[in-house]
Amino acid sequence: MQTTGNTILITGGSTGIGRAIARAFHAQNNRIIVTSRNQARLAQLQQEFPDWSTYPADLTCTADVIELVAFIEEQHGSLNILVNNAGQQTACNFLHQVPSPAALVGEMRLNFEAALLLASLLLPVLLHSPAALIVNVGSALGAVPRSAYPVYSASKAALSALSVCLRRQLRETNVSVMELVPPLTDTLMNAERSGPKMSPESVAEALLCGIQNNRRTIRPGSSSILHAISRVSPGLASRLVEASP
Repeated sequence: MQTTGNTILITGGSTGIGRAIARAFHAQNNRIIVTSRNQARLAQLQQEFPDWSTYPADLTCTADVIELVAFIEEQHGSLNILVNNAGQQTACNFLHQVPSPAALVGEMRLNFEAALLLASLLLPVLLHSPAALIVNVGSALGAVPRSAYPVYSASKAALSALSVCLRRQLRETNVSVMELVPPLTDTLMNAERSGPKMSPESVAEALLCGIQNNRRTIRPGSSSILHAISRVSPGLASRLVEASP
């Protein structure tokens, strides 16, 4: 698929991987639509990139998701790339603490349900484009879960399964489905974690390269190594993940 001349919606696009993806697509002459619940960061983006379209939305709220879809349909009319990037990662030990029900549900909604709703509600728009793409930003923890992040791991496993199912359902259409599986990345979400981190810009570069080469799954950096290990020795992969900083 071409990486120029597209209309692209990027969720969680005001910082980190989402922002880097938006900037990379912008450099290749695409129309950029960014959504985030951080209005201050959206305002900064709008100042830096006046030709971008920004829309504040809390994707854990179904009403906000529906309003975002209406905004796309009414203000833009077309869309051919959806990047489901918004997410959060919260450490949680069920044995040692009583998690807030709102926090548990909110993380699952942002990491999985928002992508599910957007893919479903925007599919009619995507089907009207000559070539369209859904990119779900997953995680290596979706395949090799880490006990310190149970909700995050579960949500990314669900997102990976959704990607496979959508790809199979849409294989006779113009809509492709891709999963981007970044390694530990240098973002605000991972600010307190140590160890080698890939830059968001490198993740974005890997995504664009994968799109150009019609890849189904993109695993940049150490993500591909962990995937290879998990196929040969799932137990070793789990031990490596549990021991990571």
